[in-house]
Amino acid sequence: MAHCRWLSAHRTACLLTTLLALLLPFAAAADWYHEEQAIMGTSVSVTLWADSPVTGKQAIAAVMDEMRRVDSTLSSYKPQSDLSYINQHAWDHPVTITPEMVRLLDKSLWYSRLSDGAFDISFASVGQQYDYRTGKQPSDAERKVLQRAIDYRLITLDQQSGTVALGHPDMRIGLGGIAKGYAVDRAIAQLQALGVAHANVSAGGDSRILGDKLGEPWLVGIRNPRAADPEKSVAIVIPLADAAISTSGDYERFFFDPDTEERVHHIINPKTGRSASGVTSVSIIGPDGFDTDPLSTTVFIMGVTEGLALIERLADFECVIIDAAGEVHYSTGLQTPAAVASAQP
Repeated sequence: MAHCRWLSAHRTACLLTTLLALLLPFAAAADWYHEEQAIMGTSVSVTLWADSPVTGKQAIAAVMDEMRRVDSTLSSYKPQSDLSYINQHAWDHPVTITPEMVRLLDKSLWYSRLSDGAFDISFASVGQQYDYRTGKQPSDAERKVLQRAIDYRLITLDQQSGTVALGHPDMRIGLGGIAKGYAVDRAIAQLQALGVAHANVSAGGDSRILGDKLGEPWLVGIRNPRAADPEKSVAIVIPLADAAISTSGDYERFFFDPDTEERVHHIINPKTGRSASGVTSVSIIGPDGFDTDPLSTTVFIMGVTEGLALIERLADFECVIIDAAGEVHYSTGLQTPAAVASAQP
């Protein structure tokens, strides 16, 4: 009997060992998965928690596919995009657009009205004349002529019929101030549909965070625009979970004017047709990238005083502004980190 009891116990132990050996590879496969690709003219990165390499790969592919789809629809650099079609054909008559484009234009025009034109997608009427790779910008004469086409009130959006018309022959619209924020939201929606609960999707200065980092917040760094030392390039670190953050800065696409030595960057003030001044970086924190992206551009153009006042009027949004002197300004919902008094090099 003692021998039988030993044999039964031995068999049980062997069975448990076998089951554990079979299960361990699957348990060990639950991990963080990460990938970066060049899409939308920037670096798109995805970091997510998945229970297996297969699931992680599938989820990352879904994100990248969605980002490419949004880019093919909203890019002004792609001749076959929906946006390019509007710019080519919407001057002399209304053109039919997709429900997705209706939503994007409606949101853009809402922020134009909210900011009294500081955010204006028709900035591209002048903005298209800039080339930051070659250092090209419009002449004063060209800028003066094209400035007449910058006016969001000349964009006629009919949501019921799903059409849009542009009210000036020189008008062009650009969605660079909202497209990436929208794209990271769409990417997060893809992950949620696949059951992913913890992820961070970034496209340039726009990030959307899903959940937390397995019990800890995600730590998102805000760059010091003028840091001479790469090790000091992060000025502020903000802990976030289930949130979006968008940063607009004058340091991504720019060149120096050879005559004035001024920095010429891609954030164009619609009222002047020139690069906005007085601010070097704006970060907006909120629920969705669809809002934080246009708000970061809006506040950058409005400047410290008016920009902070706008954010204080909006529920669920916070703001960090680094001005041209390197001083850091926070909305009242954020406590100033004790270690950061400025963003000076």
